[in-house]
Amino acid sequence: MGRRQIVNPYLPSWEYTPDCEPHVFGDRLYVYGSHDAAGGKSYCVGDYVCWSAPTDDLTHWSYEGVIYTRWDDPNNAEHATYAAPDVVQGPDGRYYLYYFYGFSAIGVAVADEPAGHFRYLGRVQMEDGTLIAPGNGLGAPFDPAAYVEDGRVWLYYGFGARPSDAARFKGPDEVLAGSYVAELECDMHTVKGAPKPFVPGMRDAAGTSFEAHPFLEASSFRKIRGRYYFIYSSAQGHELCWASTSAPDVPPTFGGVIISNGDVGLRGHEREEDAVFYLGNNHGSIVEVEGVPYIFYHRHTHGMQFSRQDCAEPLCIGEDGSIQQAEITSQGLNGGPLDPEKEIPAYAACHLRSAEGILHFSSRCVWSPLHPKLVQEEISGVPTSSRLFIANMRDRAEVGFKYFAFSGAGDALEAEIRGDAEGVLEARLDAPDGPVAARIPVSAADSWHRASAALDGAVRGTHALYFVFRGTGALDFYAFRTVHSAEGC
Repeated sequence: MGRRQIVNPYLPSWEYTPDCEPHVFGDRLYVYGSHDAAGGKSYCVGDYVCWSAPTDDLTHWSYEGVIYTRWDDPNNAEHATYAAPDVVQGPDGRYYLYYFYGFSAIGVAVADEPAGHFRYLGRVQMEDGTLIAPGNGLGAPFDPAAYVEDGRVWLYYGFGARPSDAARFKGPDEVLAGSYVAELECDMHTVKGAPKPFVPGMRDAAGTSFEAHPFLEASSFRKIRGRYYFIYSSAQGHELCWASTSAPDVPPTFGGVIISNGDVGLRGHEREEDAVFYLGNNHGSIVEVEGVPYIFYHRHTHGMQFSRQDCAEPLCIGEDGSIQQAEITSQGLNGGPLDPEKEIPAYAACHLRSAEGILHFSSRCVWSPLHPKLVQEEISGVPTSSRLFIANMRDRAEVGFKYFAFSGAGDALEAEIRGDAEGVLEARLDAPDGPVAARIPVSAADSWHRASAALDGAVRGTHALYFVFRGTGALDFYAFRTVHSAEGC
């Protein structure tokens, strides 16, 4: 089976599995996450599913199926939605799934294989049976993650809401406290001793190394190249951060930002308003696959916070263990720049802005009809699995892709578009205001069709490619590629 070209998001365009925890078990990389829906009305409406890929080829992903349903937990009488799971291989060789629903409790399920099906085991509790649950003073039972080493098991969890937000959640003390760590007994769900504070939330971060990036959610713990890392989502609400420690239960020291789902923090994008993509909550972790470290994270689609898709980028980790902030790209797990002569889906965009800029998705976000967005094709109001595309590109909207290896062979650029738009779709190299490579004419049409224009000279080397629409009306954008002029429309 040969390698194929792959883009971000790396799973099929109809899949929405945010909050990803990647793990290598045997010779495969497995990803576990929440399960959103296209145009969803709330977070995590689906059952847990799993995808995997061979470690020697991260371009071929296989669907492992549903691994745990809302009906599998006998305590979940209301069949509440599950969120943000993690899976570890226990000292007994079996696989343990840690999950939560609401702020009720942390559940544990077990399976004989990495992709289950998982069977309910119990809930995380103290030796006297007290649950890690709201009101018990043991931290918020939120976003659990586990780590196993030398027969010992640690659990990480917690939440770090702003004090002003505490009233929106159950158990204000728990939701303000930040993250916790607890060692578990060999039964994998009974706490040994007592949970301990690990990383401070917004209320308690002042004066610590976490002051500028306090803990919010998304606990994850990994050992990479002999060093311990705690990965979490900060109060900024769009970035994943790392902290380092000497042992699994020793409170860590802040290290830096691993990734922002809008590249906030990279040069030229220091402020949120300079973000290259819509911002929103982030959750993921790091994993090393055949000597290459990666960060898995998620992005937001459908102009909302409830339809999130998983993406991944390779990481640069220094000899001192420091992690350099990764840039979000279209190429992701491809192993290098993309080939523009192969059709590139517009949903691979890693830059998406309107003339008004970007939005930060939150409960306080108000959508503007001027913004473009990624949406799933619908038939009679029902999302299909056929097409994910960029809708509603209006005057001066920008869509960008990184990176491409241009050979100079193509002499025209072809785009598949539709809409009531009239104007021109400018293709620019390396920046939204970079040199114009082609000007594709845009005319109103209800159905998908291909439009093309000659490239302004041979394009060679590695470049980012940006499309800027100038004109009236709204343009939908599905795909593009370089072609020989005889192939074009």
